[in-house]
Amino acid sequence: MNLSSLNEAQKDAVQATEGNIRVVAGAGSGKTRALVYRYAYIVNVLGIPQSNILCLTFTNKAAQEMKRRIAQLIPGCATGDFVSTIHGFCVKFLREEIYRIGYPQNYLVLDEEDMKAIVKETLMENNIERKVSIVGYYMDELGCWKARTPYIARYMLANSVIPEEERMEILVQIALKQRKFFALDFEDLEFFTLYILKNFPDCRQKWQERLQYVMVDEVQDCNGHDWELFQTLSDHYGNLFVVGDSDQSIYEWRGAKPELFIKFKPDNDIYLKENFRSLPNIVCLADCIIGNNKKRLPRTSVTMRAAAGFRTQHLHCRDEKGEAQTLVREIKRLHKEAGLRWREIAVLYRASYLSRGIEQAFMQDQVPYAIWGGVRFFERKEIKDALSYLRLIALDDDVSFKRIANVPSRKIGKQKMARIASIAAANHVSMFAALRLAPSDIRTPATNRFVDVIQKAREKMSGSDISSLINDVLEHSGILGMYRADSDEERLENLQELIKSIRLYEEDNKEEDYTIETYLQDIALYTNADYRKDGDMVRIMTVHQAKGLEFPAVFVYGLNEGVFPSHRTIRERGVDGLEEERRLMYVACTRAMDRLYFTESEGFNVQNSQGKYPSRFIREARDGGGALYETIGRFDPSLWDGTDALIAKLEAAVCGKSSLLETVEGEKVHHAVFGEGLIKDTDGETGIVTVQFDNYGTRRVRADALQKPLLIANK
Repeated sequence: MNLSSLNEAQKDAVQATEGNIRVVAGAGSGKTRALVYRYAYIVNVLGIPQSNILCLTFTNKAAQEMKRRIAQLIPGCATGDFVSTIHGFCVKFLREEIYRIGYPQNYLVLDEEDMKAIVKETLMENNIERKVSIVGYYMDELGCWKARTPYIARYMLANSVIPEEERMEILVQIALKQRKFFALDFEDLEFFTLYILKNFPDCRQKWQERLQYVMVDEVQDCNGHDWELFQTLSDHYGNLFVVGDSDQSIYEWRGAKPELFIKFKPDNDIYLKENFRSLPNIVCLADCIIGNNKKRLPRTSVTMRAAAGFRTQHLHCRDEKGEAQTLVREIKRLHKEAGLRWREIAVLYRASYLSRGIEQAFMQDQVPYAIWGGVRFFERKEIKDALSYLRLIALDDDVSFKRIANVPSRKIGKQKMARIASIAAANHVSMFAALRLAPSDIRTPATNRFVDVIQKAREKMSGSDISSLINDVLEHSGILGMYRADSDEERLENLQELIKSIRLYEEDNKEEDYTIETYLQDIALYTNADYRKDGDMVRIMTVHQAKGLEFPAVFVYGLNEGVFPSHRTIRERGVDGLEEERRLMYVACTRAMDRLYFTESEGFNVQNSQGKYPSRFIREARDGGGALYETIGRFDPSLWDGTDALIAKLEAAVCGKSSLLETVEGEKVHHAVFGEGLIKDTDGETGIVTVQFDNYGTRRVRADALQKPLLIANK
């Protein structure tokens, strides 16, 4: 088999077929190429049937791409069934083996919406409120419960004996509904597979002997159960090949365990250091930033591209409007002067609400764009609802009434809505006016409050700013309260961003005689814009959505301390959160092939209620050497004092959280109530620590309730 197109490290990875192999593959290092060549090498050179090779990937898209490329290297031979995601493999495994626990081969697989329906039904049967936050809570609890409880043996088998008091528990009821229909959710697929492998030795032996080679891609994003699965399957032959990059692990918040990749003890380590994607300046800058992380496998990338090239630019602006305008101006210059197609340019951001300013600037300058994997700002539900309130106030239209009469819920069902419509038709009035005329069985205290909110807003309309009016309406209508109750921070942030955008509109048009009607007409130009996602247009997306993609030019937008890195993430998870934020920054930088830009602006951040200062990540790039980027704009170095003040305030808030430290057996810890103690056991999956306290005996507590005495003394 011809391997001449591979570099030496890639050849080593392909030809190292025996034993446990760990490949540390940096961004743009050709890891997928090495994987598919290794698969083909095992088939073509070693003569192993494809049915004896398991190749696991992280996404369906990646699995399809891998199958396509493998097929090109194995002429006349269809790709085997075992190139798939982990859940895809589990589906195939269970179709063959689930009979062992009394389930039929045609068991059901439930998606997230199916599970939400089961949860809602269970809550209704128990007279529990079914609002978004409560359903979300039980969805999260169900996943944690399944991870820590032997629920399959206890509840899911035909011979399971369930005490009556346990049948009263909500999570047990949900599981029993699943059992009734032989229905498995995504988590069940893996847990059922592991259960059968553990409890049926003949089945375990069969699969271990069948799968002579096990290969896993993007292993840094795997959780503990994933590792247990592929280590069990590879235990007979001992041929486990894992590929990953600890610097690109950005899913710890949903259970990924990059430390398992770091601590893995292979027979052979192979480093893919050569970067084929990015220019040297980008590679050096990204390495400089990620080098500040501690939880990683140290390595340095070597670019294979010419040394000369574009120097990264830090675009500093006086305010957010200027930041968006500067972004668009530079993108238009790249398109016109550098000859880049729109689709070769990407704008990445940490928080989705930042897309609002970008979208408006793009529309005003007629730059075609597409939100990758997301919804445009003015098409988001909460924004359309808010604008519908304005339209109802100003225009009294039935379309807006139908949209928001029941937002938040006022118990106006289909029948009541139909009666209101008939009253409106009979009296030749709007549906809002008809509601005011409706009989008492339609009019309720909630609908009366709704009418009062609209009426009072109409009375204030001529003498009030639009931004003040919409702020009052959102508060008094109950929309803000609804999202606060649901802890829906993203929707609340988007509504704050809408109010801010209206204030900007008012400032820009203060010399004009604007009204709510003219504002709604102007904003319709934004909401009616209709660009196809598959055309030639600038891609705008979150950094998470950019994983695995590459572009000739990349703008990392909104690089302000508190936004990127996210202070909310750091408050919740301490240094673990900060390190994941830095890995996100590394991923953002390494999407760029030729040109990389950082943008940030001064002003006030409404979402964080604090002043705006440049992100520490920009300074970390600067600390690697002044030549790594150049700052464009009037940047006052004293702004870094503001950055430092925000960092100090944040560190004071999270000081002592156990996520700032590694908890290990035998280590001394301090608890605010129980005092001093000694760690006896830690559960990395649940974050629960068993501690022998000096005066309170053995207790199981969350890790984030513990501190190190040394840390307290140092403070």
